Amino acid sequence: MNYILPKHNINYDPDASSFPLKATALNSSNVSFVSHAQDKPFGSYLQQTLDFSQFKALFDAVNATTGSLQSRGEAHVTIITPPEFDRVLKPAGVTIQEIEEIAQQANIQHSRLSPVCLGRFNGSLPNPAVDADKGRFLLYSLVVEDKFDDLLAIRQDIFNLYHKKGGEGALFQPESFWPHVTIGFDRRDLFIEDGIYKGSNYCYARIHLVK
Repeated sequence: MNYILPKHNINYDPDASSFPLKATALNSSNVSFVSHAQDKPFGSYLQQTLDFSQFKALFDAVNATTGSLQSRGEAHVTIITPPEFDRVLKPAGVTIQEIEEIAQQANIQHSRLSPVCLGRFNGSLPNPAVDADKGRFLLYSLVVEDKFDDLLAIRQDIFNLYHKKGGEGALFQPESFWPHVTIGFDRRDLFIEDGIYKGSNYCYARIHLVK
């Protein structure tokens, strides 16, 4: 098997098996850019779009261990989140069209990613905001590395535009970015606003590449 060798120390679950990922899954150079520019709350964000069919083997292998996962039916890496846009960038006068123009000029679909691990959250939220968020959640994601800082460079260019328009620098940190691909969940996806961080801290199991 072609195992992924992490750059940093990662604490895997000692009982977790390795999970398969197609070797071409993170190559999106032949996948069309998908715009998300809806005029409604949390309807605008920026993503690198991936080919969902490339992740089916991984989803099936993970779901075989639980039997309870839902899939989004698509795959992507979020670069600018809906809360970042709605709460920080948009109030400063940055438009989603300007963000997408920056991304397309930087050839976002050619951004180079590499897999790190399979991440898992299996627990309760630290501070559930509503009763519906009480109880346990199960969530799996593929943690990825922005290998050559292609995506970080896009976030930095967006920050430069934001700052030029008078945005308060303390409200937007380009490096506060944990790229991942959501694989499956039992109730709903979880985000940093829920207290969930999806970096190497989130790693649960190793990934190996398959043809």
